[in-house]
Amino acid sequence: MKYLKEELTKLIDRSKSKKDLHEKLERGELEFIMVTLIHEGILKYEDYLRLKKEYEQRNKHIQAIRITSPRSFGETWAEEHIRSILPELESTKGTGAKGEYDLVYKNGKKPIKLEVKAGRAIDRTKHHVPYHERALVSTDKAGLFDMNFQQMKPTCFDAIIMIGVWTDKIRYWFMSSKEIKKNKYFSVGQHRGNKGYEGQMHIKTENITDFEKYEITPNEIFEKIKKLSSR
Repeated sequence: MKYLKEELTKLIDRSKSKKDLHEKLERGELEFIMVTLIHEGILKYEDYLRLKKEYEQRNKHIQAIRITSPRSFGETWAEEHIRSILPELESTKGTGAKGEYDLVYKNGKKPIKLEVKAGRAIDRTKHHVPYHERALVSTDKAGLFDMNFQQMKPTCFDAIIMIGVWTDKIRYWFMSSKEIKKNKYFSVGQHRGNKGYEGQMHIKTENITDFEKYEITPNEIFEKIKKLSSR
């Protein structure tokens, strides 16, 4: 929304109703503003269509970012998203997995247990602003984000799929349980009294380049899983 607001602000300054329109811009009434600017002859219809298309492209994943419940986002949405692009994976809900891993691949020599975690790329400096209003586009180099992937139990799964959601892009990192255990960013003992080898990992502005070797496409995820299952 940041980029559209910047463009609309310049146009609103030329409007005879700029005070009212600036107030509506703060409330996010974008469609009303653009229609008003068209009627005033300030915004051409073809530019209106261009702005809408660019906005939609920059915000195609905004609905996922709007999910406020940690469980609905990190479990329900994340698992359903991975299964939608990798239908070969099966959910462990209702099985004996006991929440220790989320998905399983059974079509190889051995079953592969997979954990799925998701994080949002949102501006971490604006704690009291709703997620969708501080969500970052992937090209925003100035935005400071911190995706905290929690409750990881690498002794219970074979590999983990971590999902990073920007407004315009979804990125994936795939790590084996061994790679998680050895990674310097993996912090053990997340909660007091935890039993077992449980911890968390942050992927943020300052260290995301250290995870480049783990970043892959959905097709590459499946190839990695098949390789693990063939060993």
